[in-house]
Amino acid sequence: MIDVNKMYKSQKLHLKCQNSMRVKCRFKLLLIVNRIIILQMRRLLTSIFILCAFFTSAKSLNNRLFHFTKTGEDPFTPYLNSIPTVLQVISTVNSGSGDEAIVTKEIVFSSKNGVNKIYGIMAFPQRAGKFPGVLVIHAGDGNAQNAKGIIERLARKGYAAFACDMAGFCNTNTTPYSSGPWKATPAPDERPRFYLKNGPKSSSLVDAEVAGIEAFNLLRSQPNVDAEKMGITGYSWGSYSTTMLSGLLGDKVKAAYAFWGAGFFDKGTYWKKIIEDLPDSIRTTWLTYFDAGRRAPHIKANFFMEAAVNDTYFWVESVNATLQAIPKAKNHVWGPNVNHREAPTSALMQGLFFDYNLKGLGSPFGHVAISDVKSMKDSTKEVTIKLDIPSGVAIKTVQVYYSEPQARWDARKWMPLTATEKNKKTYTATIPVDLVKKNVNFYAHLTDTRGAVTSSDIY
Repeated sequence: MIDVNKMYKSQKLHLKCQNSMRVKCRFKLLLIVNRIIILQMRRLLTSIFILCAFFTSAKSLNNRLFHFTKTGEDPFTPYLNSIPTVLQVISTVNSGSGDEAIVTKEIVFSSKNGVNKIYGIMAFPQRAGKFPGVLVIHAGDGNAQNAKGIIERLARKGYAAFACDMAGFCNTNTTPYSSGPWKATPAPDERPRFYLKNGPKSSSLVDAEVAGIEAFNLLRSQPNVDAEKMGITGYSWGSYSTTMLSGLLGDKVKAAYAFWGAGFFDKGTYWKKIIEDLPDSIRTTWLTYFDAGRRAPHIKANFFMEAAVNDTYFWVESVNATLQAIPKAKNHVWGPNVNHREAPTSALMQGLFFDYNLKGLGSPFGHVAISDVKSMKDSTKEVTIKLDIPSGVAIKTVQVYYSEPQARWDARKWMPLTATEKNKKTYTATIPVDLVKKNVNFYAHLTDTRGAVTSSDIY
C-alpha cells in the first residue's frame, strides 16, 4: 500500500526545497540587479561630475575673458551708481541767443570716494525743459578744456553735455583744478595704465574710468536732464572709455559714438607688445578688467564706431573684434587714408547720430555689406554690395576701397573703385586681374546725400 502520509511529507519537503531555491535565486537575482544599478549610478554620477567640471571650467574661462571671476574684485563695481559731490563752482557763463542761448559751468567734483578732485565743464540750454545728456571724453594726454567746443556745440543743439579731466590719462601739466595720487606720474607716461602689481585697483585707469562713471551719473542726475536719454562720445583713449563705460553702465547708455579707439588691446593696437610682455597673471587681470573689448558684450546702447583704417594706435583687428563683441545695434565707417583724426563729416555725423537715437529726429545711418565675392572666368573678382537704406535717405555714392597688403596698417594707401547700381539695394564692383593677383584687401563705402558715411567689413 502507498503510505499517503509519507508521500505527503515527501511532497511537502520537495516543495519546501523548491521554495527555498526560488528564494535563493530571487535573492541572487536581486543582488545582481542591485550591483547593476549601483554600477550604472556610479557611471551616471561620474558623467554628471565630469559635465559639472566642464561647465564650471568653461564658465570660469568665460568669466576671465568677458565677465569677472569675483564681483568683489572688479574695481569699478562700487562706483557704478555713485553720484559725486560738487565741491566748487568755478564759473557760470551765459552765451548765445534765442534757442541757441546756453549756460556753461566750470566745476570741481569729488571722485573715487574723495581720493580725487576732478575738474569738469557742463553746458546746457538756457531755456526750461529736460534735455538729452551727452558725456564727452577727451583723448589721451588731453583735458576737459579740449572738449569745451564740442559740449557747447551740443548744448546749442539742445543737449546737456559734460566733459571732465580723465584722471589717469589726461595731461597732468594742463589740469590745474584736478588732483589726486595719479598726478604723481608726469604726463604723458602711459605705464601706470598697465601697472597692476598691487592688484586691479593700482592701475591709473581706475582713476580715469571712475571719473567718467561719476561724471556720467552727475550729468544724469541734473534736474534739466532726461535720465532715460543719455549718450557718450569720445576720442582715442576717450573712445576706449566710450566703449568701456558703455559696457559698464549697460542700459543707462542709449547711444555711443566712438572715434578710433576700441578694445582687444592684445589683438592689434599700439600697446600690443606691452600686453604681451606682461606676466601671465597680470595680463589676464588687465584684459579682464581694463580691456574695453571684454566689456563690449554688456553694451546695450546703439553703438557707432568712426574708425580710421590707417590708424597707428587702434588697428583694424582691434576695431573688428570690438564690433563683433557688441551684441546690440551697431554700425561703423572706415575712414580711408585717415590716421587718428576726424573726417570732414565727423561733427555732422555725430550730431545726426545723437539726434536720431536720443531725440528721435531724422533717420538712422544706412548699412552696407559685401554679400558675395565671386571669381570670374576672366580672373577678375565681382563684389556684390547690399544696402539697407532708411526711408527718406538717398544714396550719393557707393564705392569699394582697396589697398595692397603692408606690414603696417598706417602705411597703406587706399584707392577707390566705383560700384555700379543693379537695383536700389544692390551694387557691384569689379576688382581687376592685377589687383586680384596682389591679394588686395577691400571694403564697401556708402555715402548718403546728408553726408553720412558707413562701411562694410574689410575683406
